[in-house]
Amino acid sequence: MSSGRKVSNSSSKLGRLPPGPWRVPLIGSFHHLVGHLPHRRLRELSQRYGPLMYLQLGQIPTIVVSSAEMAKEVLKTHDVVFAHRPRLPVSEIVFYGPSDIVFSPVGHHWKLLRKIASQELLNATRVRSLQAVWEKEVSSLMNTLSMEAGSCVNLSEKLFVTICGISSKSTFGKKQNYKGQLEEIMLVSELISNSATELYVSELFPSWKWLHIITGVSGRTREMCRKIDLVLQNIIVGEESKDVIKEEEGGGGGECLLKTLLNMKDQGDLTINQVKAVILDMITAGTDAPPTLIEWAMAEMIRSPKVMKKAQEEVRQVYRSKGYINETIFDELEYLKAVIKETLRLHPPPPLMAPRESTQTCEINGYTIQSGTQLLVNVWAIGRDPKYWGTSAEEFLPERFLNSPIDYKGFNFEFIPFGSGKRVCPGMSFGVASVEIVLANLLCHFDWELPGGTTPETLDMTEYMSSTLGRKNNLILIPISYNPISSSIN
Repeated sequence: MSSGRKVSNSSSKLGRLPPGPWRVPLIGSFHHLVGHLPHRRLRELSQRYGPLMYLQLGQIPTIVVSSAEMAKEVLKTHDVVFAHRPRLPVSEIVFYGPSDIVFSPVGHHWKLLRKIASQELLNATRVRSLQAVWEKEVSSLMNTLSMEAGSCVNLSEKLFVTICGISSKSTFGKKQNYKGQLEEIMLVSELISNSATELYVSELFPSWKWLHIITGVSGRTREMCRKIDLVLQNIIVGEESKDVIKEEEGGGGGECLLKTLLNMKDQGDLTINQVKAVILDMITAGTDAPPTLIEWAMAEMIRSPKVMKKAQEEVRQVYRSKGYINETIFDELEYLKAVIKETLRLHPPPPLMAPRESTQTCEINGYTIQSGTQLLVNVWAIGRDPKYWGTSAEEFLPERFLNSPIDYKGFNFEFIPFGSGKRVCPGMSFGVASVEIVLANLLCHFDWELPGGTTPETLDMTEYMSSTLGRKNNLILIPISYNPISSSIN
């Protein structure tokens, strides 16, 4: 949560700053966040100082937005001003420059990557072309759960493996050593996720270059990147590169994402490091957020048996009439879509939008925001604000989205789990589609029970912050096999 620009803390030079908590020399406001989950602590502070709040995080001037109105100001009215990413030394090392979609600064390269992502990699046509691949991975999960039906299963681990399989085959196709490939993808995902849990204090003091050295950040990060690069190098240009870009037999006819990127490299549009950086984006976004979202959805439904039953009945009814579950039936699953939206509202994968930075001085709500100010949008707090969601803002009620025009595509600022404006997540449709197919199958083919001694009221919902906002403890459930067809006959 830091940038590489040092700005004076003098109020006379900065103009009228938004209100914020008291500061101390050197570290500024940082002590207010120590020992807390950032999104929760920032909501507490915003309730005292307002929806546009100023913090000084070390050397980094920061504004925190915690309302839909202020989010609209920075993400729409002043979108051009705040479209830039701050310089993050760690992301520069991990993402080759950075050369990826998420962290690249606004410019020709970033615009090209956005175009490639939206038109070539993550569009609806691509999702449809990969459905057969996804269905095979989901079928494997269903078979595994069937064999373990009636006993406790670690659903968190199984979801992670399944989503890694979907991401691996979608991104790289299927090569001969698929098990090894899957293990490599899981390794990369875990390395990135674990690195996100570290607090890089040195990034709060960008002018102190020596701090990266004495804290060991630079060395640890480069060692992690060396491991990641070896994996990517093996997949892209290793001995089996000729197999990597082959389509999986019966895979639906769509080429894998890597083949598309390598074709662009051959045409001179991308360098090999840019290909690697985009692939890292695909892996981190594709393997972290979807299983986390499914896990939260299942946990919330376990705690709300009526919601679980209603979602199951809808999916099973459609399955009985169609005989299958794929992307063609999801328009008929209105309640399932509402469940996913409600899960995104309460548990947005990134509770704080990835940091942005102002490129020029602007005025917001009567306050002066200087060029080089870091922007944090508290998506989690906005999604739980009673002003927009009523007295039931903290409750899991999918019904609130039935017959509602509110969507997650970035135009309704009270609900922006994927961001908004120029930096809106280009992979939202891709990610939600993978969540839909897995969740629909879990609901259709199994009833779910808690292990002995655990009740819906006592199910642990403690949060854990890594690259996404996940559950601190694995979700352990008991699957009970259910046959929608035979059950309807009986």
